[in-house]
Amino acid sequence: MTIAYLIDYDINSNSGVLTKIFQQSQQWILKGYTVYYVSTKTLAIYDSNKNLMKQHKPLNINMKRVGTALKLLYSSYHLDRLLKNIDFDILYMRYMLFMPFLSKVLKKHKVIMEINADDTLEYKLHSNLTHIYNKYTRYLVLKHIDSFICVSDELKDKFIYFDKPIYVIANGIDTSKYTVSKNQNHKPRLVFIGTPNQSWHGIDKIIYMANHIDEFEFYIIGTKAKDTDNLKYFGYLSERESTKIIQQCDVGIGTLSIYKKGLNEASPLKSRQYLACGLPIIYAYKDTDLRGDEEFTLLLENSKDNIDLEKIKQFVNKVYQNNELQNSARVFAEDFLDYEKKENIRLNIFQKVLDEK
Repeated sequence: MTIAYLIDYDINSNSGVLTKIFQQSQQWILKGYTVYYVSTKTLAIYDSNKNLMKQHKPLNINMKRVGTALKLLYSSYHLDRLLKNIDFDILYMRYMLFMPFLSKVLKKHKVIMEINADDTLEYKLHSNLTHIYNKYTRYLVLKHIDSFICVSDELKDKFIYFDKPIYVIANGIDTSKYTVSKNQNHKPRLVFIGTPNQSWHGIDKIIYMANHIDEFEFYIIGTKAKDTDNLKYFGYLSERESTKIIQQCDVGIGTLSIYKKGLNEASPLKSRQYLACGLPIIYAYKDTDLRGDEEFTLLLENSKDNIDLEKIKQFVNKVYQNNELQNSARVFAEDFLDYEKKENIRLNIFQKVLDEK
């Protein structure tokens, strides 16, 4: 099977989305599948080693809104011509804004779309103009999709009305990059990793915990502020650096205020990092891969007043230096969260779509 992965990024740019795309597709390549990357951003095709194969000259114009519209028109027009340079069985793509000639391309191929977010909500949060454009054009893209793969059941419910085959595969992780450390911290150490200015992460609630639980230490990676006696900020760290810090801790803290995004379900990378490192976790959302009653998890309510200090203290004291629960967390990550397992499921879906008349 040959897969053309349609992306709207420059393949050489630094992007978390691209990192996930390459981690996914690397699993396909390891299993003997051929993968091409097709960029609407640079109007180029790259082979599985990211070597440039073919490129149309992109339109370089800077006229703000008018320029954006012209680029969409130009890119979609040349996309069809670009794809004629390769033979492939499946066109795989994430959700992207409608482009005037995109429908022509989608009609010609078997197309599977990965849904990572509610596009109507995401665009509304960032640009009212883009939100309106997307609202009235999204159907022109979605009606040509042969199958959807959503990262959550919550998102699946939003796309099920298209009456197309629809599957759920939550976000995964490469567990081989992480190891379990048997820490001997003198007191329980809890860690959170995130990015600044994301109120739905619930960092204010971690600060509240630190102010009221003197017997625990708290580490926050990704945000910089003034340290206190039991709360330390690390600011931005590379993946390798942040992993070293996580492995020095006893409990991972997941997202605590996702209700601020109007969501209830997620599968964040941070929770997968914690579990791959053998850390039990505290979180406040429905995780697509977790039941919520595992011994190495503490599930809080997805609400404003969800910080139950006594419940948190009981859980942390139970899992602190508990090697059996640490091993259970790691085994769970290997069995259910690893990219290899996730991508085997995805490839089976690809074959199902190909087998459909």
